Amino acid sequence: MKKKGFLFLCIILLIGISFNSCFSVARQVLKGRINDELMIDPDPNNPFQGTWIDPSKNYLHVIDGMNGTWYVYGMLSYERNAVYTIEETDSGFVTSNHWRISVNDNILIVENSTYERVLK
Repeated sequence: MKKKGFLFLCIILLIGISFNSCFSVARQVLKGRINDELMIDPDPNNPFQGTWIDPSKNYLHVIDGMNGTWYVYGMLSYERNAVYTIEETDSGFVTSNHWRISVNDNILIVENSTYERVLK
């Protein structure tokens, strides 16, 4: 009887590990796929405008005009974490939640984090 119980426990553990692995693979496949609603086309007159993603694909900035939204990757999608506006000051650009922000071509820098522009 003990052998059957041990075998049953091993099978349950293997099934659980398999499901966890499958979920992890699915999460990695979906991670970085950006919903069309989050895609903002760049504006040649506004270097901030667009959709920006960090190299790990965990964080996303979506900037439309001078209004931005910061997203964090959750279980299977990007979830809104903060909303802000971009304002120009004497020392550069700052968001309404006091993050320093700048753009250099297709690179967005928010505080010390770097994001790359995402194009459709």
